[in-house]
Amino acid sequence: MEVVAQMTPELRTLLAPDRSVLLVIDVQNDFCHDDGVFGQAGIQLSAIQAAVENLLSLIEAARSAGLPIIFVRTHHDRWTNTPAWLTRHVRRGRGVEICATGSWGAEFYRVSPTPEDRVIVKHRYSAFMGTSLEVVLRSLGRPTLLVTGATTNVCVETTARDAFMRDYQVVLVEDCTGAPTKEEHEGTLHNMRTYFGQVTDSPMVAALWRELQGR
Repeated sequence: MEVVAQMTPELRTLLAPDRSVLLVIDVQNDFCHDDGVFGQAGIQLSAIQAAVENLLSLIEAARSAGLPIIFVRTHHDRWTNTPAWLTRHVRRGRGVEICATGSWGAEFYRVSPTPEDRVIVKHRYSAFMGTSLEVVLRSLGRPTLLVTGATTNVCVETTARDAFMRDYQVVLVEDCTGAPTKEEHEGTLHNMRTYFGQVTDSPMVAALWRELQGR
């Protein structure tokens, strides 16, 4: 396929279905839905919502290729909030907790994990911080993490950095992540390409999986 022909041999190896895990980060109403906390605060969501649309197709491609899929979601409440955590700027002045435990805002936005998928709850930007993610990944024994979700420059990038520091091969799927501004999104793409892993897009990944399945 012409799209796959553009992929480097190294990336082809990294993205093989038997080596990869798809990580879906914080695709939740408060981050993605117009009626969520971000939307009601006037934060621009169009790029995030477009990324979720692309992600839906990638999730289906991953299921067809047999990849494990891990959905990560954020929950915040009085049991996990600290004085330092409550000072972060994005929370100030909102008048309501972001992704409060048990709330509509904390529910998944458009994505639907199945019983075969793993769902992990986190309380900080990184999906590794205080969660079972590292144990789950070690049990799967797959070296490559395809990182997707919201937002590119905060929870996605923080998780990708932590994964790289744990010696995983990190591939950020650029059209399946979104941020409020183009500058925030592209800043993370630069960081990933330069320091923490590789960047690709979902059509290229899906095309490779179809090619490998067809053999």
